[in-house]
Amino acid sequence: MSQQLPYNPYNWKMIVISQAAMLALSAVLSFYPEYFLAFYILYIFIIMGVSFYMAQKSNPLMSQRKYLSEVVKAPSIFEERKAMEVAMRDDEYQAMLRDYTSQTLRSLGIMSLYMLLLIAFYYTVFVKITENYVGLYRFLAYVTYFEALFLFNFFVYRRIVKFRMMEVVAPSNYKITIKGIASTDVTGLVLYFKHLSDARITVNPDKSYIEIDSQSSKLPYRVRLYSKDLQRLKEAVERLQRIAKEAEGKP
Repeated sequence: MSQQLPYNPYNWKMIVISQAAMLALSAVLSFYPEYFLAFYILYIFIIMGVSFYMAQKSNPLMSQRKYLSEVVKAPSIFEERKAMEVAMRDDEYQAMLRDYTSQTLRSLGIMSLYMLLLIAFYYTVFVKITENYVGLYRFLAYVTYFEALFLFNFFVYRRIVKFRMMEVVAPSNYKITIKGIASTDVTGLVLYFKHLSDARITVNPDKSYIEIDSQSSKLPYRVRLYSKDLQRLKEAVERLQRIAKEAEGKP
């Protein structure tokens, strides 16, 4: 009922950065412990910056956001402010939400327990073992410790704690313009009009929604638009798809 996150923090570039960071942290803790706090703060900012940059390049959720201003400023075709009222009557979608929430809470619980055990192990075991180590021996101990954590996370932890995304995302409110579809709610949905040219569009009159499955957008979910006025919504989506096909010279 859910899908893997679109951005993989374990690609080879992030692995190289992580290995370099582990060596740097080990060196500071071993030879310059008085500078550890300042170095750690710098490390956090660097990792966040690199991660954000790489996510912008590879994460389709973020790549779509660059179209937000263009979409919302374009002439409007259709707007729905009470889509969630309709979605709440869809038992299938509500079951998907419950399953997603359950999986997320389970992963958060395991992650919290893991962090507590990690902190306990560091202060009760590792610190006592290495308190008399100095120089190169202390450095090698920290490298071994960080490397063991990385390998555990890579092969075990990320297979137990799985943060996923919904297969279907249904915004509680949205706006369709001649440049695409955008929502201002927590979903942050943006679907640029060109991505509708090859989209598979499904209409469900019984549950009052239209589902859009766009391959070219590379979004990790299908977009589901609920509306009390399904006919007007259908006309708006079909018009947007025609605009997209015309822009690409498709019949």
